[in-house]
Amino acid sequence: MDFSNLFHFDWKTVPFRLLAFVIAFSLHEWAHAYAAWRLGDDTAKREGRLTVNPIPHIDPFGLILILFGPFGWAKPVPFNPLNFRGNKRLGIVYVAAAGPVVNLVLALVFAVALLAVYQGGLLDTLPEKAAFALGYTLEFCVLINCGLFVFNLLPVHPLDGSKIVRFLSPRRWDRYFYQFELYGPWLLLLMIFIPGLSGIILGWPLTLLLNGVLYLASLILG
Repeated sequence: MDFSNLFHFDWKTVPFRLLAFVIAFSLHEWAHAYAAWRLGDDTAKREGRLTVNPIPHIDPFGLILILFGPFGWAKPVPFNPLNFRGNKRLGIVYVAAAGPVVNLVLALVFAVALLAVYQGGLLDTLPEKAAFALGYTLEFCVLINCGLFVFNLLPVHPLDGSKIVRFLSPRRWDRYFYQFELYGPWLLLLMIFIPGLSGIILGWPLTLLLNGVLYLASLILG
């Protein structure tokens, strides 16, 4: 599997990339909403975000971006940490981490399915178009979930990684995070619009993660 497929636009793979992304971001956002609900905050539930239906989660610009790169985004899930039971800061960490964790689990599940399909010779028994669609869909489900895991854990506002780092840090550091948050969206725009920058930043961690997920999937299959 070649992760560089994520960084290149190709019309023939658009349907499979979109399908994989819709699955990935729907469960990612549902995980945020579910974690907040379990901690005692029903804000996301009241706004219809505690669902795997992709429609309430769609951000049009973030959806379009997945055509051209390894990442995109959905609408942020609203939550009120004041409603959380227990430690509010840790609650924010749990909610932020829930989305990427689900993407990691999905990457492993689809990696197992992908290897099983190839090792079992299923693609050889299907018509050419069906085999092409199944193979690419499973491949992009692995690649995009790995890509979203790595991308969302970058410690750049407003990504999940920034919340995890900030709210695991001492409160006295909050003022520095406030200042850095002003530049976060601009850094993300640079990644999007400077050719090759996303590949440089995401390439090596994505390669390591992908190899690890495929290795673990091969162990599961025996």
